[in-house]
Amino acid sequence: MINTILTLSVIAYFAYAFFEQFGIDRLKGKTRLKVRLKKRAKLDSLIFIALIGIIIWQAEGNIEPYTVYLLGFLIILSIYAAFFRTPMLVIKNGGFFFENIFITFDKIEAINLANDYKLVFDLKNGKRIIAWLTNQADTDAVVTLLGGYK
Repeated sequence: MINTILTLSVIAYFAYAFFEQFGIDRLKGKTRLKVRLKKRAKLDSLIFIALIGIIIWQAEGNIEPYTVYLLGFLIILSIYAAFFRTPMLVIKNGGFFFENIFITFDKIEAINLANDYKLVFDLKNGKRIIAWLTNQADTDAVVTLLGGYK
């Protein structure tokens, strides 16, 4: 049962990573701008890796080799997600992808620019999306594309 859950988790993550890398560019029309966002959740991934390591260490003799292999694979995927994968803001003609969710421009009430390259989207439903851009050039490119400074 555990091996099935771990195998499905690995397959689901590969599907997610493939979709994020190649699928988003093909959805919802032509990509107008693609900028990198600031990486987050490194500490969460390190805690997850440590917990998997503790599981392997505690169940050293009572665990199947295939399960150890799958847990090791999850550690590698966690390292990839935390340290190598870069979140992206993908702007299309009708909206933008943020954390793999498409938000149309008509759902946005206001766009504000905060300090430290933070772009804040206030939505009409009262929610707020904060995109942490990495540098001033990306901030200027996004603001110019979305209508410029006012």
